Amino acid sequence: MSNVRPDLRKVDIHDREFQLLSVNNSIYCVPVDDIEEDRHQLQHDLLYRLCGDRLFFPNIGIPRKILDCGYGFGDWACAVAEEYEDCEVTGVDIYPFGIERPPNLVLFGYDLNDRLDDPQIFERNAYDLIHSRFVAPGIKIIRWPGYVRDMRRLLRPNGWLQMVEYYPNIQSSSGRLTTDSALYRWFYQYALAMGTYVHREIRIGQQLTGLMTNAGLRNVGGRIENLPIGGWERDPRKAAIGRESVDMIKDLLDSFALWPLTERLNWTAAQVEALTHEAKRELEDTTLKLYIPIYFAWGQR
Repeated sequence: MSNVRPDLRKVDIHDREFQLLSVNNSIYCVPVDDIEEDRHQLQHDLLYRLCGDRLFFPNIGIPRKILDCGYGFGDWACAVAEEYEDCEVTGVDIYPFGIERPPNLVLFGYDLNDRLDDPQIFERNAYDLIHSRFVAPGIKIIRWPGYVRDMRRLLRPNGWLQMVEYYPNIQSSSGRLTTDSALYRWFYQYALAMGTYVHREIRIGQQLTGLMTNAGLRNVGGRIENLPIGGWERDPRKAAIGRESVDMIKDLLDSFALWPLTERLNWTAAQVEALTHEAKRELEDTTLKLYIPIYFAWGQR
């Protein structure tokens, strides 16, 4: 059973607000302030449009019970609760952010590194759909197999699990992004801090289908959606998404890197800002034709 109680206490780190509980226990060390809330809202909107206005890919019919693991600021959980008004939607997150929510959505504070077995929150063999999105910065490497197995046990027979994760190594369709680029150096330092010192697997998106298969799920499938950065795509719809994604990815670079680089690599805040400032300038270069890969995976119990 999880020992996490709803805890909204915050701490200021280099002029950004973090959850005190997460920082003290090195759980999910990404800001929880207004800047990050705005980033989450834009991120959700961009992904929804990128996926053809779909909240999930499996064909589950009309769901009765849905669980959202790592609901963040509640954008996906609220959207699915509003679309399916008769569905019971439960959201769990280490930072139980208080949001204005539909009456069919309930939220709990919970550390996903713990077993998903609290009977006051979870119901076994019950959920038509379990959704897990962008939790890689908070899940320990050794927890991933058990995390997927736990979600499988919570699914009803024939229920579906959908997982979504970034691969935060920004790519170039033009091939002009070199290892000397600030974006490459940002990724290298972030990967070093998160992998070596925080014990997180930032490449987990590439392993999702394998984790599902090993957990005993069937009809496992997946896809990669490349979120364009900048308006370089020929497709007008993707070009519009790409233009809007630039600011969101700029904020992602700040949010993801600040704590790991200062607290684990002993960088100064000024050094982090200098690197992200240079990387942000590269994001604006449409000749680089940049994108960030997003891995989607799903499987059925």
